[in-house]
Order: sequence, then C-alpha cells, then structure tokens
Amino acid sequence: MRFESKDSIDNLRATEYLSIIINLSERIFHDLKNSLATILGVLQLVPTDELPSECKYYMEQIQVAGLECKEQLDRFHSFIEGYDEDVDRCEVFSDIVFAALNMIKYRLIRNGERNVILNVNIHSLACVYCNEYKMRQAILNILINALDAMEESGGVLEVGVYEQDNRIVLDIIDMGIGISDEDMEKIFQPNYTTKGSKGTGLGLKVSKSIFEEYGGKIEVKSRLGEGTKFTITFPISTSPNEPSGSSI
Repeated sequence: MRFESKDSIDNLRATEYLSIIINLSERIFHDLKNSLATILGVLQLVPTDELPSECKYYMEQIQVAGLECKEQLDRFHSFIEGYDEDVDRCEVFSDIVFAALNMIKYRLIRNGERNVILNVNIHSLACVYCNEYKMRQAILNILINALDAMEESGGVLEVGVYEQDNRIVLDIIDMGIGISDEDMEKIFQPNYTTKGSKGTGLGLKVSKSIFEEYGGKIEVKSRLGEGTKFTITFPISTSPNEPSGSSI
C-alpha cells in the first residue's frame, strides 16, 4: 500500500484547484470576448452624424473602454495560454524569465507613479528541463508578490540569472514591506496569505511545488520594512530530451 505525505497531498490539492480555476476561466474568457465583440460591433453600426456632440463623446468613451477591456482579456488569456500543453523539454531559462517579466509590464506602468524600477541582469543562457508554461507561471507568482510588496513604497525590483556550482540561479529581490519571522514560517503553507481577500494562498505554494518538480530549490530571506530576496536554483540541462542530471 502506498501512502502519500501530507505535503504531496497539499501540493496535489493546490495544483488541482489551480487547474479547475484555469479551466473555468477559459470558458468565461470566451463568453466575455463574444459579448464584448457584440457590443463593439453594434456600436460601429450606430449612425453618429446627426447625434448631439455630447452623445458622440459618450459613445467614443464606450468604445475606448471596450477596447481597453479587450486588451485586458487578451492579457488574461496569455496568462492561461498553454496550460493544457503537458510538454517537458529543455528550455533556455532566461527566455522563460523574460516571458514572465513581459507579463508584469502593465503593473510597472501602472505603478510608475510609485517609482517602481526594474533592474534585470542576465548572465546565463543555460537550459532547464521543464514545462515552459508551468515554470513561467511559477516565476510570475514570485514577481507579482514582489510588486505587491512595493505597491505603496515603490523601489527597485532586481531580477538576476546566473550560474553557480553547475546550477542556474534566479534571484528576485524587492525593496518592499518585507516578511515577518512569524509569517516566514507559513508562506509556503496552502491557503495562507497576508493579502486578505485579495489573496488565494496558492501562489507561493504552487510555485514551490513546480520548482521542486524540476529539481529546483527555493530560499527566502527577508527583513521587515526592508525587502525580500527569493533565490531559486535548478540543475543545468544539457540534453533536449532528458531531465537534468539523468543518465543516458
């Protein structure tokens, strides 16, 4: 008889929960996209030549808002795109990091008034054997947490990729609010969040599970009021078809 550890069961529950949310979101995405296309399509058919200027203005605002909503939906779809592709292979790790960074650009623009500065240093083009989608989302979770931590204070978000001891290393360092010693012991527990109703408690737990699935290790250092540093390391892959460290 096979017994699963509590951590394995928790990881499975978190992954299944995420899968259910994404599959449901996919259906909602298509419904909203169709409804939005109808609204924008009908709007274009309305004759505006003889409308009062005030009505024209409001119709233009509706169109602008509709296009902005479409952009948000497309961004959301790019977040869940590829979830069903269960393919593990050798991927250039820095490419995955750049893909995750590209998905937070809108947050950097929105947070511009709070002076959030992104500093990226890539010193490795090594590969990691993984599922590109899973890895991208796991890294994205860490980046989003870093931005959330700097939402009020601003600061520098540092992202570095380099090699050390035959492993590839990803550092994500923020100058945010930091994590207390009490919370540090709980951040990887399922359903634990410091974000109140805004958080699901899945992000860091799922990320850790994905990293470990591909031989990764994650280390967190933080000081309350000063910031947090996540260091994630993986074995470097040299074969396009085999997991890192496997014998051929």
